[in-house]
Amino acid sequence: MSFIAGRPATVHDVDRGSAVFCQQCDDAQQSEPFEVAVPQYAMWHDTDEAEVPAILVQAERHVTDPDGDAVFGLRTLDGHEVVANSSEVRLLGEQVPTAAPNVR
Repeated sequence: MSFIAGRPATVHDVDRGSAVFCQQCDDAQQSEPFEVAVPQYAMWHDTDEAEVPAILVQAERHVTDPDGDAVFGLRTLDGHEVVANSSEVRLLGEQVPTAAPNVR
């Protein structure tokens, strides 16, 4: 599985499948990486508030609000890509979780 760590993603990263999103601005302002282990297991709270198991493949500070929620790129176990605020995600670490309560 491809992922982006330690730097912001580029359009090329998204095109080749290594990143889920690219925060590209017209004024060339770049986002900064968010300091968290990538990749790692996670649970995403979807719009129905169900917890969906996923893999964190990208973590960046928001380009226009670097002190707010981080922006996470996730891949669900069924292959969907999700862009989520860090407040919507529970990080589980780099080791395979032994239990996943409330999984949809």
